[in-house]
Amino acid sequence: MEPAGFKTVCLQACLCCLCLLLGAEGRATSPRPHIILIVADDLGYNDVSFHGSDQIPTPNIDFLGYNGIILNNYYVSPICTPTRSALMTGRHPIHTGMQSGVIVGDQPYGLPLNETIMPQHLNALGYQSHIVGKWHLGMLKWEYTPLYRGFKSHLGYYQGCEDYYTHTYEANLDQWGLDFRRDKEITWNYTNQYSTEIFKNEAVRIINEHNKSEPLFLYLPFQSVHSGNGDGINLQAPQSYIDRFSYIENRKRRTYAAMLSALDDAVGVVYDTLVNNSMLNNSIIVFTTDNGGPANGFDFNAANNYPLRGVKATIWEGGVRGVGLIHSPLLSKQGYVSEQMFHVTDWLPTLYTAAGGNASSLANLDGFNSWDMLNSNGSAVRTEMLHNIDPIANESAIRVGDYKLIVGNLQYPGWAGWFPPYQLSGDEHLLHYLNFTDQLYEPKGRIAKRQLLQEQYRSYWPPEVVARTEELYSFSEQSGLYTNRYSSKENERKVKNNHLSSFKSERILTFETEKNMQSKSGRISESPVIVQCGPKPANASTNCNSTVSPCLYHIPSDPCEYNNIAQQNPDVVTRILSRLQYYTSTMVPPGNQPFDDRGNPKYHQGAWMPWL
Repeated sequence: MEPAGFKTVCLQACLCCLCLLLGAEGRATSPRPHIILIVADDLGYNDVSFHGSDQIPTPNIDFLGYNGIILNNYYVSPICTPTRSALMTGRHPIHTGMQSGVIVGDQPYGLPLNETIMPQHLNALGYQSHIVGKWHLGMLKWEYTPLYRGFKSHLGYYQGCEDYYTHTYEANLDQWGLDFRRDKEITWNYTNQYSTEIFKNEAVRIINEHNKSEPLFLYLPFQSVHSGNGDGINLQAPQSYIDRFSYIENRKRRTYAAMLSALDDAVGVVYDTLVNNSMLNNSIIVFTTDNGGPANGFDFNAANNYPLRGVKATIWEGGVRGVGLIHSPLLSKQGYVSEQMFHVTDWLPTLYTAAGGNASSLANLDGFNSWDMLNSNGSAVRTEMLHNIDPIANESAIRVGDYKLIVGNLQYPGWAGWFPPYQLSGDEHLLHYLNFTDQLYEPKGRIAKRQLLQEQYRSYWPPEVVARTEELYSFSEQSGLYTNRYSSKENERKVKNNHLSSFKSERILTFETEKNMQSKSGRISESPVIVQCGPKPANASTNCNSTVSPCLYHIPSDPCEYNNIAQQNPDVVTRILSRLQYYTSTMVPPGNQPFDDRGNPKYHQGAWMPWL
């Protein structure tokens, strides 16, 4: 016979155990979202298939965008170091001295030490912060390097580029050495390992080993798809990836496609790892480029921004309008294209707010907190953005409302054209003439071949890419993590019964846009977000001479910057010039410094090391 009160005691014990279990489960989940910030290096606007590139499929990146928010009015700086400084500080490069060019080799300067950067802000909220990949914000002293600026660990490199397999960096013919380390220790044992694979595996390790009760900030700036050393093999990828793109005749573009495909696969693996660790439901994933693509051979590369004008390092749209998206089940509204202005400086206050912080407590930011805007597809929080003021190059560009003003002696004036992607053998020579003539003459047979390839790209996609596309979109439908965005039972049936066929011929997933919210269905068929340029005037290449007078473009109607309308709108020019003068009055001098040979690797056992 059970003693009196035995059942009551047992019940109390069971309830106590249940509470302990529930408490343990609660402690196993971070109260703040995990933040995964992925940066592609030199990715062109026309190099992702959600922007219309059927030449290079990017199913994993597409998946994040189509099931998240594609930023269609998103801007970065024209080149690497300025964008990374803006990303980390939330401050415009003109206010940190990072506005002119990039840090090269042993130039003794970096992001000023009085700047508090993203991991330091997030660490104050309890985050564990890690960086995997490229730094490029200074290495003259240890204090400028990641472990001294809020990151708990770092596997990667300090400089702007390097060989993908030897991990050596060449600043010039007299300065060459290894630039690869785990934390502070130079590592020589990664030779012959492809950097995209290394960084992918390290990201997976960090996620797998992370204490899930603490919020994770993983900053993942990949090397891809930047070119390698100037005097080395410029574009590098594993042969298995190059073989995926045999339908791209041009060798440079084929290798570039392989580099991007490896990056896209790595993004997919990171996503899968979050899923497998039950972290995705409480994660925010951001994907961004650092600048426009170095198209048509610029910087030894084969990226593409078509039909946007210009390339990396220029202040044309091709240099500053970036690939960007945010993906999270935490977003109230997903699966839409954001047309609101968004600048790279906005990420810090936006993510800090999403992490539960008070962005108004962050001092001296140029970025705007856009979390509520993104979360609800709400009204724009910014109406203007400064692209850059470079007093060394004597060039400036600013966007106010719908208008963009360009002033000064444009750097790289020969790269102000509209450069189609390489397709055929010899395009790196043929299309290069567009730099000078803006004309393209080729035999009819070659034109026909080019058109045929472009029409049939999707049919050439290799089985592994098609399989990954099917897998991802099937997951989107079945996971329950996302709202079902299928516009009809018929479309749902097509996806289930004949997914591959419908994917090739008819896009199924849908977006919401402000324009289409008022339509009967409130939705449109999923399709790439493609820039529409309108007719190109004969004087498109010559109607702007910003060294003589400012050039003005109406970006919503003329995103390809065909029509300089400054003469017709003198009042607009005057008004925007006053805003540019205001920003100029707040600018600090560029921090650029001359080379210091004491940092030469030959003095440091053949490696790039802090030297002061």
